[in-house]
Amino acid sequence: MELVSRSITALSVAAALLMSGAATALAAPPGEAAVSVQAGCPDNTWSNQDNRTGKLVLTAANIRTGPSTTCTSVGQAQTSHSVTLHCWKPGQDGTWSHARDNSTGKQGWIKDTLLAGNGAMIAC
Repeated sequence: MELVSRSITALSVAAALLMSGAATALAAPPGEAAVSVQAGCPDNTWSNQDNRTGKLVLTAANIRTGPSTTCTSVGQAQTSHSVTLHCWKPGQDGTWSHARDNSTGKQGWIKDTLLAGNGAMIAC
């Protein structure tokens, strides 16, 4: 039931962003610098709300700068490492959790299907 609820919430958030135009990039006003965003990498903002400890279901998983495989990998979490889960949000092909690898200190986004228990329980 949690997975169905999360999927519905993720779709609702994505639809609201598209309908509001919030997902559209805006040009900078004349004389001001444009905000630098990695091409193809969705919004990577997050909040530290969950703080549960999690584990990977695979041998290793990339930790990325945003919730998509188009975002840069900053390292890999290993099965032997625990991660602190912060929150989840919709991203490429499902939901992603922001997490911190407790062994390396690297933090970023991991696809929820790669995390035991489907990742964080609180939306960003």
